[in-house]
Amino acid sequence: MQDLFALQQRLRFLLAPPAALTALAWRVRETLYARNLLSAWTSPVPAVGVGAVSSRTRGKVMVSAWLLGWAQARGLTPALLAPPRDAEPPDMPLSVSASTPVSACGIEAALLARYRPGAAILADVNPARAGKSAWDAVRPDLYILHDHFSTLSVRRQADLALLGVHDLDKGWNRPFPAGDWREGAKALARATAFILHIAPDELHLRRPLAERRLSPFGKPVFTVHPSIWRLRQIAGQNAGQNAGQNAGQNIGQPGGQSEGQSGSQSGGQTARDFGGEPYLLVAAQSEQDMAAKAAQAFLKLPPRLSLVFPDAHRFTQQDQAQIADDAARMRAPNILATPEAALRLGAVPGRDLWTFDQDVVLGPCLLTGQGFTPWWEGLWAALNPAG
Repeated sequence: MQDLFALQQRLRFLLAPPAALTALAWRVRETLYARNLLSAWTSPVPAVGVGAVSSRTRGKVMVSAWLLGWAQARGLTPALLAPPRDAEPPDMPLSVSASTPVSACGIEAALLARYRPGAAILADVNPARAGKSAWDAVRPDLYILHDHFSTLSVRRQADLALLGVHDLDKGWNRPFPAGDWREGAKALARATAFILHIAPDELHLRRPLAERRLSPFGKPVFTVHPSIWRLRQIAGQNAGQNAGQNAGQNIGQPGGQSEGQSGSQSGGQTARDFGGEPYLLVAAQSEQDMAAKAAQAFLKLPPRLSLVFPDAHRFTQQDQAQIADDAARMRAPNILATPEAALRLGAVPGRDLWTFDQDVVLGPCLLTGQGFTPWWEGLWAALNPAG
């Protein structure tokens, strides 16, 4: 992935014209939807999007999990519609549960189903079809369109647009093939609010750039990052299944002293630390920096080695054996994987695999200082005045 970014950077002037054509094509498509020349489904209840203009941007799962928890805590019935990225569903729409394999529904839908057991989560490339199916099945009070920012076949009353550090800097306004944006920067005008996926120690450095890039849109700008609150061991012959069923089930539960304080959960041996012993960190490429910072903040110790894999990597037995060998070579008795990596990895032969449960920390608006929860509840009251 880094090689691709380096190549795009070197060829940016050559790739700029086709990237401009990509942006133009998406703008024409948006205009056709706006003029009702392309049909879009209007849901019977409010629909809110949680997505990004870039395929690389992280943080969407945390925000969607937070919204699911917020709705459930208030007695509402949410339905989440997600595309089955890098998966082959046996049928669509596919109802996703805590036992649904990643290969059938995609990693993000799988994580969300495990974070929020019992929530109505449907995987489908056609969100309108999935939305109609959810309406017939559960009569939701709220639709959450996860990772559908550029999908306009369902009308939304609000869109929460996620942006990462790369989006604000070298990746800004670079549609494919010059970058990994699906659309140009003008598409961000559709956002109701922006949420920056950024570590706290980077915020003061990136804040001026974020304000310069986003303040012209006149929308609130919040932040999100994970905060580990405990470790949990994944063990046994069914480690892969256990990892999926238990990984952060209560992520982002609203309440308490933080914007997204998690509740308790059962399953798996838990721990507060590794007793000062070294550990290896296993993470996907686009989450490695945030994961390493969260682990170091929680354990007060950096990983002895970070093992980084491509985002859509499918672990093999050879990968598992290599991780075990790396742990032995580095004399690290503990292997810590992010919830996503743990779900993909499943187990490491001869080693205990750990993951972590995390809180969703949503920071106040950079422009006004307003907290995310009161802002969201005010927006919800406007979207659903009867409820």
